[in-house]
Parts: sequence; structure tokens; C-alpha cells
Amino acid sequence: MPEIRLSRTLRVPADSAVEALGELLTAIARQEGPWRGFALHVSLGDLRLPDVGYVAVPIELTVERHREEPRTFEISFVSANLPAAFPAFKGSVTLDEGGLGESVLHLHGAYQLPMQVFGKLLDVAFTPGVAQRSLENFVDEIGAACEARVNQREAEFVRYRFYARTPR
Repeated sequence: MPEIRLSRTLRVPADSAVEALGELLTAIARQEGPWRGFALHVSLGDLRLPDVGYVAVPIELTVERHREEPRTFEISFVSANLPAAFPAFKGSVTLDEGGLGESVLHLHGAYQLPMQVFGKLLDVAFTPGVAQRSLENFVDEIGAACEARVNQREAEFVRYRFYARTPR
């Protein structure tokens, strides 16, 4: 089972981002709103084809907040269609404090290749790094969505506070 350790710096504080992260992961797991049909994706270039599009694999995600670490979520996912044909992932997503006003999103875990020996051969010979790249894209998307949600909430809070207290 290949091990994965990925990180991405977010330009929002960890305490604000963890709430957004939990909401996003839960929405993906429940297939709610814009997260309905969420898919891992890689560009065709990652598959050594002309880079004119991408391949997406919808996933079924399960998420649970870690009992002892409040900024950690245990996750796992499989392909929503033909799970036996695609890698399955099990691991955790954690938010740590970063620099001033920043946090670091970590994805740790491992994916299990399908079809045992044939799956390993396929991964090494024809699609090296594709599962890793799809997880990098996952971290980038989740990180960007967390930043956007926190920034939106802060803008709404400032707008409310500014307009609510302005004397007339």
C-alpha cells in the first residue's frame, strides 16, 4: 500500500479553517449542494496522453472527526463506480497552525491498489504517479475551498458589523 504525505499552506487561521474543512468534507460525504458528484481528477497529460482534458472518478467519501485531535478528520474513499477497478484511500486530514494568519493542511494515509498484482503492474508501468496526482489535486481543491469559505464568512461578518454600527 503506497503511503501518501501531502501538505498545503492555507492563508487562513487554523481555528477558522477547521470548521470550514469539517463542513466541506461532510458535504462531500453526503453529496450535498455543489459537492454532489465530487470526483478525484487528473489531467490527460498525467496519463501520458495529449493534455487536452481530464479524467474524473466520482468517489464515496466517509469522514469522522478524530476524538482526541480536534483538528483531525479520519477519511476514506472508494470509487463510486467500479470500486474494484480504482485505488481506495484511507487516512486523515489535519489542520495545523502555520505562520501568522496561516495554517497547514495535511493529508496522510495510504491507498490500496486494485486487482492485486495486475494493479501494481498497471500502476508502475502505465499510470505511475496518477493516484498520487489525484490526491494532490484533492488537497488543492479542499484547501482552496476552505480558504474561500473562511474568507466569505469574514467578509460577511465585517459587512454585518460595519453596516450594523454605522450611525445614520
